[in-house]
Amino acid sequence: MKITKHLDAIGLSHIKKIRMPEGLDTLGFANFTKLLDYIMPEKERRQSEIIISYIRIYTHLNTSFNLLNKQTCRRAIEYLSMTKKIIKNTSFREEKPYFRRLLRILNFVIRNKKSIISDIKKDETSDPYHVKTSVLLAQNICILRILKINKH
Repeated sequence: MKITKHLDAIGLSHIKKIRMPEGLDTLGFANFTKLLDYIMPEKERRQSEIIISYIRIYTHLNTSFNLLNKQTCRRAIEYLSMTKKIIKNTSFREEKPYFRRLLRILNFVIRNKKSIISDIKKDETSDPYHVKTSVLLAQNICILRILKINKH
């Protein structure tokens, strides 16, 4: 069996007891979840989901930061609004304090979006309400949380 040889090679020979079929098509859902539990325990999967959420938030913040110029500042604010929705839709209780901090930063920017947009359109080099600094702070929160979670 190809799969059992592969399991031997990576040190998971005890999984052979599950009766591994030749392909994933015949594995079956119950056996697949057992295999998944052996390969990646539930705690690690949860940590991976949290990290993926932070990467997603970070990506939107980064895009927004890059769009903070005369031509695309409205789109930057839209990305911040999307980021806010992403944060609100996450359900990781242990991350609530950090998500609240991110939401405070985003809410402040979104609340003042009209004056921010008009100031950026007047002078592209300006940083009204320290928007760029705030977005960078939110990005740093995401990166630090990813590093902290990944450490465990």
